[in-house]
Amino acid sequence: MGEEDGLSLPLPNLHPPFSDLLSSMYATLETWIDPLAQASPGLFLLILLTSIAFGLYLLTKGGDWLSDSSADLASQLGVPPVVVGLTVVSIATSTPELFTSISALRSDAPGLVLGNIIGSNVANVGLILGITLLIAPVNTRNAVSLSQRNSVLLLTLAFCAILLMHPQGLLGMIPGIGLITFMVTYLFFVTLHALRRNSPEEQDPKQASEGRLILFSICMITFSTLALWAGSDALVYGSKNLAKMAGVPEELIGFTLVALGTSLPELSASISLVKKQHSAMLLGNVVGSNLFNIGLIGGLSGVLGPVGSKAPYPWVDYLSLIALTTVLYFWLRGKFLQKSHGMILLALYTLATGITWWVNS
Repeated sequence: MGEEDGLSLPLPNLHPPFSDLLSSMYATLETWIDPLAQASPGLFLLILLTSIAFGLYLLTKGGDWLSDSSADLASQLGVPPVVVGLTVVSIATSTPELFTSISALRSDAPGLVLGNIIGSNVANVGLILGITLLIAPVNTRNAVSLSQRNSVLLLTLAFCAILLMHPQGLLGMIPGIGLITFMVTYLFFVTLHALRRNSPEEQDPKQASEGRLILFSICMITFSTLALWAGSDALVYGSKNLAKMAGVPEELIGFTLVALGTSLPELSASISLVKKQHSAMLLGNVVGSNLFNIGLIGGLSGVLGPVGSKAPYPWVDYLSLIALTTVLYFWLRGKFLQKSHGMILLALYTLATGITWWVNS
C-alpha cells in the first residue's frame, strides 16, 4: 500500500534525512532483514519471532506508560477523574490495537487489521473475562448501564453486517466515518452523563498539585507513543512474514497472535481489578475496549483503507464475534458470574479459535 493509494504524501521538497525520519520502521526492517529469507530460513524465522516478541513488549509497556501518563496529565490540568477514566484512559488502553492497525495498513497487510479487531474483541470476552472468572466471581448487577450494553451489541452487529453485505467484504470510508461518528457521539453523551452525576465532593482539589510535573507527563506521553510506533511496526513485520512462511492467511495470525499480544494490557488490568473486587470497572473495561476496537480502530481503518479479509470463510470469525458478544450482553443483565461461567467462556474462545484455523488455514 504505497503513495499511489493516496495514503501517504510524496515529500519532494524534504532533504533525504528528514524523509528517512518520516518513513516507517517497517520499511527499514524489510531492507535489512528480508535478504536472510533466502540465505538462511532458520535465522530468518528466529528474527521474525524475536521481532514479534519485541513488538509485543513495546506495545504492552507503551500502552501502560501512555495510559498512566495521560491520566496524570489530565488530573494535573484539573480534569475530573471520572472523565479521565471514560475518555483518556479508555482511549489510551486501545492504542496498541490502533498503532498495530495503522502499521498493518502501511505495510499492505489489511488482513491483520480485521483479524486484530475481531480477535481482540473475542479474546476480551472469551479469554480475558473467562480467566478472571476462574480467579474470583463477578456480580454484574448495576455494573454496566443498559445504554452501554446496547451500544456494544448494536455496534458489533452493524460492523459484521457491513462486512457481510459488501460485495468484496470490505470496510470502506463511508462506514468508517459512520463508526467514528458513533464513537464520538457515544463519548460525548457518556461523559456528559458522568459529569452530571459527579459531585464536587468526589473530586480531590489537591490531585493536580500532587501529580507528577506536567512537563514530565508530556515527555512520557511522547516516549510511550514512540514505543507504540516501534512496537507496532516490529509486531506487524514479524506477523506478516510469519504468515507467509506458514502459508496461512494474515487474518489467522491477526485473530490469534496479534490479538492476544495487543490484549495483554486488558488481561493485566482485569486480573488486578477482579482481585480488588472492582466488578464495575472490570466489566466496563471489557465493554469499553470492544467499543473502541470497533468504533475507533475499525472506523479509522475504514477511512484509511479500505480493509477486507482474504480468508476463505471470514464469516466464521464474524459469527464468533457476534456469538460471544451476545452471550456477554445477556450475562450483563444482573447475572452473578462464577467459575463455571468462566469455563464456558474459555471453551467458546477455544472453539472459535479452533474452527477458524480449521476452515481458513
